[in-house]
Amino acid sequence: MISTKNMKKKILLTVISLIVFIAASLPSKASALTPPLLPFGGVLDFWLPCTCSLQVWDYFTPLYLSPVPVTGPMGYVWEATLLFADFIPPVVPATSYKGAYIPGIQSCWMYAGVTCFPLPVIGTIGFVGSGLPGGI
Repeated sequence: MISTKNMKKKILLTVISLIVFIAASLPSKASALTPPLLPFGGVLDFWLPCTCSLQVWDYFTPLYLSPVPVTGPMGYVWEATLLFADFIPPVVPATSYKGAYIPGIQSCWMYAGVTCFPLPVIGTIGFVGSGLPGGI
């Protein structure tokens, strides 16, 4: 014959064990996939609107001379790029910009005849900040 005191202990032990098991199986912190962002900085020389993808193709000149300048053609996605500093999107020539980009993502497509082709970029801008137009 099982006493009610032993039965309560077994039920309590089972409930505590279940709670510990469930808590151990849940993730302890939230994690998200973040792409590797690389820094860049430069003065915007010119830009072209991408006719098939509704983005902008920007060409940057480096702010300083270095053996490996991290500038060149980059894609600017209106809906996805975060704007910092003076909140000027990278479509104003002779404006200095600094930010970070995701390397290797092709975001600019141009229309040619009956099809679209990719206009090469070194990456897509993730976030960007600007100085005042005409200043470095």
